[in-house]
Amino acid sequence: MNLRSPWPSSRKSITTAPLSSRGAFGAGAGRGTKPGRTGRIAAKRRAIRSYGGLSILSILAPLVILISYNREVMPGWGSAEPAGMSGQGAVVLETQATSGEPALGSDSLRPEARSSSAGPGQAVGMGTERAAPNEPARIEQAPPPPAGLQGQIVGGETAAPGAWPWMVAIRAFTEAGYHTFCGASLVAPSWALTAAHCVVNAEPEQIVATVGPHRLDSGQGEVRAVDRIVLHPRYGFDFAHDFAHDLALLHLTEPVEGELVSLLGSDNLGLAGPGTVGTVIGWGAMSEDGSAGLLTYDLQQVELPIVSEEECTSSMGRMITENMMCAGFRHGGKDACHGDSGGPLVVPDGEGGWQLAGLVSFGIGCARPTFYGVYTRVSKYHDWILSQIIREETAEERASNVIMLPAVHSGASVLMLPAVHYGPEDQPKSIVSASPPPIPDGLIRQARAPILMYHYVSVPPAGSDVYRRDLSVSPDLFRSHLHALDGAGYTPISMYELVSHLNQGAPLPEKPVILTFDDGYRDNYENAFPLLTEFGMTAMFFVVSDYMDEGNPLYLSWDMAREMKDAGMYIESHGRNHASLRNRNDDYLVWQALGSAETIEYELGERPRFVTYPFGHYDSNTIRIFESAGFWGGVTINAGATHSTDDLFQLRRVRVRGTTTAEELLRLLEVEW
Repeated sequence: MNLRSPWPSSRKSITTAPLSSRGAFGAGAGRGTKPGRTGRIAAKRRAIRSYGGLSILSILAPLVILISYNREVMPGWGSAEPAGMSGQGAVVLETQATSGEPALGSDSLRPEARSSSAGPGQAVGMGTERAAPNEPARIEQAPPPPAGLQGQIVGGETAAPGAWPWMVAIRAFTEAGYHTFCGASLVAPSWALTAAHCVVNAEPEQIVATVGPHRLDSGQGEVRAVDRIVLHPRYGFDFAHDFAHDLALLHLTEPVEGELVSLLGSDNLGLAGPGTVGTVIGWGAMSEDGSAGLLTYDLQQVELPIVSEEECTSSMGRMITENMMCAGFRHGGKDACHGDSGGPLVVPDGEGGWQLAGLVSFGIGCARPTFYGVYTRVSKYHDWILSQIIREETAEERASNVIMLPAVHSGASVLMLPAVHYGPEDQPKSIVSASPPPIPDGLIRQARAPILMYHYVSVPPAGSDVYRRDLSVSPDLFRSHLHALDGAGYTPISMYELVSHLNQGAPLPEKPVILTFDDGYRDNYENAFPLLTEFGMTAMFFVVSDYMDEGNPLYLSWDMAREMKDAGMYIESHGRNHASLRNRNDDYLVWQALGSAETIEYELGERPRFVTYPFGHYDSNTIRIFESAGFWGGVTINAGATHSTDDLFQLRRVRVRGTTTAEELLRLLEVEW
């Protein structure tokens, strides 16, 4: 499966397999509403879990294809680099010593056959004299393309010059000597929409966007630097579907005056129904093995019919979600391919224009019989995309540009809609805790109080994957844990008592332990709560407030949480929607912090003071905002049992797995960490 763009971080390219991204030529090597009860947005969201390092498809490595082609670029194109990328010119195909012509044999496709520095006649970077971040970079005239680079997307044709003025070419200089290549679409004057796997390994200053070129080596188009990358918050965190939520927005340093493409919204879903013929656009490879050329100089297009969700799932299997769509022919022959990732699948709007329905994401090979190309379904993310554009847009841009985007429709399937702020009047008047934590007495203390991390307390359903099984402790096993803790003299406490001890020296029991439950699953009420009550123990439950608002049957209801609180349990925050809290701006973090805190306070009459970071993702800005929003501490997934007065927002925990016996649990509690 051919991830049609750069390979996501933490995944390695495998040279023999058919599964790959559809696009970026270059695999990187690693790296709302106003807060308050009445202003919250209820949208259908699926719970997701972090999968640590490897993904399902990474484990099944033989299924994954080499996308080393993605690192290849065309000779003479790409002399302009982002500012700060000194000496990192785009690497061309290997040059032959005798003639200086590109070698197009099979050896030139292997990573080891690629030059790591500029060769004879190769375009190099701009050195120390670079355009300022807000000035267009420069594309110089290049020699004619070598043999093998003329042609089209698999089974397509050359687009008419000027036919797709909002088409964007993306280059990301993520690695010395190479750059990735993807397509994108201009959806607002300062915003390009592409696939997340194209830019997941890149920093903004490493990316150059060229808007509206037809021929890549012609100097056509407007060149812009990028100052912000907004990945979809759930990209990379759906362990059951490697390519889920594959979209990202790139903010350009200067707006582009030109035509935009409109997003397909929920009110026009019929435009992209089964049987509709859409058009895919890009400069990608013309064959799966690269024999017809790695990239095309001229923009290509291919018409493909959209197929039904049933047909898509039948062809591609369990990797397909409702947020994806398939297009192509059952007999193959026409498709997107390497280098097309992030590019658009557009459909006619019936009035002479086009609507953006999909983003090239992945496929099994290119144009193979039986297998369709897979695209991120834009309509499922319409509101998220629009909210990011509106929220991040500057006042100057709002005054000078009209955004050609459909209106927000409340019926759209929204995964996440952050707060939208237009100015100071929309900001919270105060982010001050009504009940500050115990004032430190000036002494730095440490305390050993293991914090146990549980998730499910139930027997996983038949056929559950390894992650569900690992996170599930059966009720019988949980009972044995409580019995062992009681027998070994451990006393369950809360983090409130821990903070009082660290800040003011309040006494703790001889062997304190804190029981925590992440995500707020319903089995916490059905199975864990009765056993805790039976043993006379307390625990802290970290809930996702939006899931509870929506009445998701997999999670606690507010009535259940209320009963648990009244019985001596603690209900704390796990954010609004289980999204990563790392690399977020202040507005978004305020939305998460105050939104979850005010919801819990409204429902239960008591404000939460502690947060567990979803996926363990946080940074210094996360800590700053949550502390200013009245939280007393934050809980990580980092292993440890000793806590300090000066590190209350990085409390460590002891993970309890589905296989952790009572004896193993007691041994873990004795480890000096």
